Amino acid sequence: MNPSSMRTLSRRELLKVMGVTAAASLAAACTPPVPAPAPTKAAGAPAAAPAPKEVKLAHWQHHSVSRAQTVEHFKARFEDENKNVKIDFQSIPWAEYWGKLASAIAAGKGSAPDVFQIPMGLVEEYVAGGNLVPVADAVITGKAIEESYLPWTVQRGKKGNEYYGLPLDVQTLLIYRNDKLYQEVGLDPKANFKDLTDLYEQAAKLTKKKGGQTDQIGCNTGYYSAWQTVLYQQFLQREKNGQAWVDSATKKLVWPKHPEILELFKWFCKLSADADDNAFLTGQNRFALGKAGMEIGHPVSRGTLKAQAPDLAYTIVPFAPRQAGQPLYTAGSHWMWVVGKWAADFMSGWKWVYFCTNKPAQIVWSDIGGDLPSYKELVDDPRFRKDANANVVMDSLKYASPWEWVGWAEWVKEFGDARDRVVIGNEAPDKSFNTMVDNLNKVIETHTPKS
Repeated sequence: MNPSSMRTLSRRELLKVMGVTAAASLAAACTPPVPAPAPTKAAGAPAAAPAPKEVKLAHWQHHSVSRAQTVEHFKARFEDENKNVKIDFQSIPWAEYWGKLASAIAAGKGSAPDVFQIPMGLVEEYVAGGNLVPVADAVITGKAIEESYLPWTVQRGKKGNEYYGLPLDVQTLLIYRNDKLYQEVGLDPKANFKDLTDLYEQAAKLTKKKGGQTDQIGCNTGYYSAWQTVLYQQFLQREKNGQAWVDSATKKLVWPKHPEILELFKWFCKLSADADDNAFLTGQNRFALGKAGMEIGHPVSRGTLKAQAPDLAYTIVPFAPRQAGQPLYTAGSHWMWVVGKWAADFMSGWKWVYFCTNKPAQIVWSDIGGDLPSYKELVDDPRFRKDANANVVMDSLKYASPWEWVGWAEWVKEFGDARDRVVIGNEAPDKSFNTMVDNLNKVIETHTPKS
């Protein structure tokens, strides 16, 4: 399929209807016909506007049932309001998405999608590679973006004074607590953590291991990349004036310069070894089953728990500060819809993206998919704050900063491998940490275009 191909619409063709009045009879065969007066153009009458050209936009994103349904909802509305635009929407399975997208972009126009979804960690690379076009000012200006969206949800899509993507799938990271399990050991599930020591001690108290058998884990640490992202970014954001974890000059991680980050890695490995168990209910949702005292998770997990454990009483609290008294922190993630440089029509592409990411659209995404809003005006909107857990979730949008991964899936692997080498393989934490840093520096190099 060639996304830039055009076809002519016939539904807008105007039909002329001519009224003809017949004479009662002809006077005589020899009587010459009376010539009709020549048509005259009314003075000042405007010329008819040409029908807008038809545009077909190919839109790709990775598949989930709720998101596909949401896009189909927007597609129907958008096409109804923009009769000349057709959206060729493809919801592609996750396992196939990345290979298909990479090969299509390499092939360029005629193969690559006009509009597509990528995680924020890849946007800078696509921009630097010259693959994207900036948001059209006629759709929304850079100033309007800055006035409307939470800064951390758009900053990774900005280069110079231009924005190259608008956010969707906005999430933060928070701690979920099982109310019953907390109360059984005399802990208050609604009280915030004092610090990381407090979190560890609570997890230890909630853990039930006896005779080599685990009956309950105090903390589900399986989302290794989330734990480590929050821990390391929190330190740099709250104690090092928001220092980026990739040095802008060397394009390498700054972690080795800060012994505290190695100590945080060791803390996480100890928490994972003492309060978790890889062999316990492997592959199952241990928190939903009531077998985990706490876990880290995104707000969208509320929908999963509602479906899998509708009777489970739980409390959401902010992530623990490294030291008592520090301001709250969380790492925020999101994806972006972007428009390729080969798009059939840039303006139509950005109209479609904005249609699906503007303020009214974000309410729909929240209702159907559980996304958090990125519009500033919606952060304190009562419709998003219907209970105590929702208040904690919405407040977290105010103190988040974006994940700083350069690239995407590789970070998940390296964070997990580093933990496993220590907890499962008994490797020295220092050695495993250094290996992780070396490997991630290679990932950063791979995803940093050469100038």
